[in-house]
Amino acid sequence: MKLGRGLWSKWGAPLVLALGLAVPAKAEPPRQPASDPLAPSSLLAGPSLYETGKVGVSPDSAPVPAPTPVPAALEWAGNGEKSIKPVAADIANAPPPRPPEGIVDPARLERETASALETVENCRFDVARDKRVTPAKVAADRLILRWTIEPSGLTSGTEVVAAAPVDLDVMDCVKAAMSRWSFTRPRGGSVRVERVYTFRQMP
Repeated sequence: MKLGRGLWSKWGAPLVLALGLAVPAKAEPPRQPASDPLAPSSLLAGPSLYETGKVGVSPDSAPVPAPTPVPAALEWAGNGEKSIKPVAADIANAPPPRPPEGIVDPARLERETASALETVENCRFDVARDKRVTPAKVAADRLILRWTIEPSGLTSGTEVVAAAPVDLDVMDCVKAAMSRWSFTRPRGGSVRVERVYTFRQMP
């Protein structure tokens, strides 16, 4: 044992004089390595879920995920030149679907049409009477007639087109006569009809 200003024990630890006696100094405890916060022992030693009320807190320094890029225009697969916008415009501008076509017995329709066309020939005489001329001096050659037979049997959408020179007053009379026509009621919807009518030749 070495004596002097500094006293040392045989183990190499310094001695402190207390009341005239040499007492070994209290040695510092060895340092423990830093514990891992994710180690099982650290997790078990921490507060429980019921004590904290939180699963975890994201640190402020966590990176913000980048926003998902949105394409300027969606395109059809396999056709990069045709986008959805013009296709949607075409659908919006498309005409409404046509109603279902009805059914009429062809033989009955021909008989009823022939009876209705007799009123067309009378228009030439009616116009000649109003103009105080002979029927031969009223222009009336050939007409294209179109009309629709509604489910009620009445006509609608009448059209009169001159396929050859025809007096305008005669065409007006024919159109008015067509609006008064009636046919057997078709089944399943309306029926569109078109006929060509040729006036009789006047001597």
